[in-house]
Amino acid sequence: MYLYLYCITNALHKPLINVVGIGNDNVRALQYEDIVAILSEVAMAKIPVSNGNVLRHATVIETVQKEQTVLPMRFSSVFHGDTAVLEFLKNRYAIFVSDLERLHDKLEMGIRVIQKKLTVHPPFPPPEGDRGRAFSPSVSGAEGGIQGTNEYSPPLMGVGDRLTESPIPDLQPSASPAVSYLQQRRIYYASQDENDEWVREIVKTCHAQFEDICVKYKRDIRTSFSQGVFLNYLIHKDSLNEFKNRFNDLKSSLNELHFLCSGPWPPYHFVSPE
Repeated sequence: MYLYLYCITNALHKPLINVVGIGNDNVRALQYEDIVAILSEVAMAKIPVSNGNVLRHATVIETVQKEQTVLPMRFSSVFHGDTAVLEFLKNRYAIFVSDLERLHDKLEMGIRVIQKKLTVHPPFPPPEGDRGRAFSPSVSGAEGGIQGTNEYSPPLMGVGDRLTESPIPDLQPSASPAVSYLQQRRIYYASQDENDEWVREIVKTCHAQFEDICVKYKRDIRTSFSQGVFLNYLIHKDSLNEFKNRFNDLKSSLNELHFLCSGPWPPYHFVSPE
């Protein structure tokens, strides 16, 4: 028998009734000291990623969150029986207790910001005649030293890249295809520098809008610049309406940008990484 773990919480205020988990098994609680694991039986150790399974995972967590503070587990957190779950709770007990206290009565809101007119110059492959030919160390060193913004947390869903075609500026004919290639790369990295500056300004502006009602915030850097800027805010539940009002003000004042807001969510991005 395998057990699927959805979240960790304090001792339940009331029993779980008619809450169905992945595989249509009833959800139950397993208690260790004063914390509880919310789980259900599953038939396999690795749960397939599907819309139905992901939504059921989220629904169970959100059902428990309506009554009390939760620490969401990652999708497909599966254990081999009660003993393994109890050992997990025992080994991380201090961290779970600390997080439950820190995140009490708090929730997460997500914001995604996208440029309405976004131009991205893609990286260029080496010219046909020069592929495989070694470039000088100074060229490879310069290229390796420049950082782009190709770096993203549910709960925001991907909308896809928003790109507009942009012709590459005409380049003067050169004696070597490698020189032309390097000129194109210079244009590409110049556009990346502009993107970096834009992202810094967006993060600064959003942070200023929510600073006094935000307990903590994070920027997700695992997605590419073309997918937008993802920001996650931890707020007290009593600040939810104020957050939404300020989001609408921000959206109205910067109408050259697309703003998307999601939540409230369990604090997915703010549980301790341990």
